[in-house]
Amino acid sequence: MKVLNLVAAALLSAAVLPASAAQFDFYKLKSPTQPGDFLPTNGFICTGGDRCSSNIDSNVFGGNLSYTTGGITAVATSFYSGGASSVVQDHEPNWSSTVGAGLGVYHKHDDTSDDNITSGEKLTITFDQVVNLTSIGLRAEGHNYTGWNTGDTFLFNGVSTLLPDNVGSIALNMTGQVFTFAYGGTQANQFYLASMTAAAVPEPESYALMLAGLGAIGLAVRRRALPA
Repeated sequence: MKVLNLVAAALLSAAVLPASAAQFDFYKLKSPTQPGDFLPTNGFICTGGDRCSSNIDSNVFGGNLSYTTGGITAVATSFYSGGASSVVQDHEPNWSSTVGAGLGVYHKHDDTSDDNITSGEKLTITFDQVVNLTSIGLRAEGHNYTGWNTGDTFLFNGVSTLLPDNVGSIALNMTGQVFTFAYGGTQANQFYLASMTAAAVPEPESYALMLAGLGAIGLAVRRRALPA
């Protein structure tokens, strides 16, 4: 009976405990790269040390940047309303928890100032599975989070959202697979996507299997409790 109870407890714990969070720290990129940098699994070295989804130094736009950590893959793509664009991970020689850039959008050739998310630009992050997104980090033009004005906004999943002036991050509790970050809102200002914290959401069939296991254990316990 004690062994069965222990097994049941283990199954129940697996069913209710959340998966460990995966941390996507896009702001962690120096040039040249250093230990601790957070790098994509694809892309091109571009514009003096950034990472780009295409060879923008040769005026080629498109592609994506893919990142895998904690068993979760996030793929970044970009959009520009006036034409082609590429995703860029902007480097910062002195990145820290309060200093750094992150992901932005390029749509100009030979213009290294076009590396954040500004007018007409949108960044899309698509995860390879449904996740619970618990926080996002954003940075201003100066690679900090003090460069915005009070009330400045961006579009998060199409909704006007305050940029985290003097804070740098936004706490969330959102479940999904695709998230968008665009210039816009009631008082638009430019920004970088510096980080994301996400945890995998167990699929419904996983819960069903766990419940079936608990049911089988319950039946075994009942049978053992009945008199012979």
